[in-house]
Amino acid sequence: MEGDHCFNPPTGCDESGLILPITEYDHTLGTAVIGGYVYKGSAIPALLDLYVFGDLSSGNIWYLREGPPGTFTQKLLMNSPETLSSFGQDTAGELYLVNYGNGSISRLVAQ
Repeated sequence: MEGDHCFNPPTGCDESGLILPITEYDHTLGTAVIGGYVYKGSAIPALLDLYVFGDLSSGNIWYLREGPPGTFTQKLLMNSPETLSSFGQDTAGELYLVNYGNGSISRLVAQ
């Protein structure tokens, strides 16, 4: 599978036993999903309990909001100049971005 879509074969694949993703995006928005965290910090109250994730090549960082149950809305949070390879989370629930290009770690902050 590639997201919700059959990959090999391109149609008619066996989806039995699979749990499909709750969201996806096509290659016009990025190339590789970088999984993140549910925000539990206090520095950015608007993100509380939202799932934050990004894309490797585009620098796009999104969040997912659930409501009604089982229905998720994906919204662009920001575009970062970083080549995002990972997220981190500290004990206070604040989020960090890991830059694959130069190895730097940046804290996600409100603007």
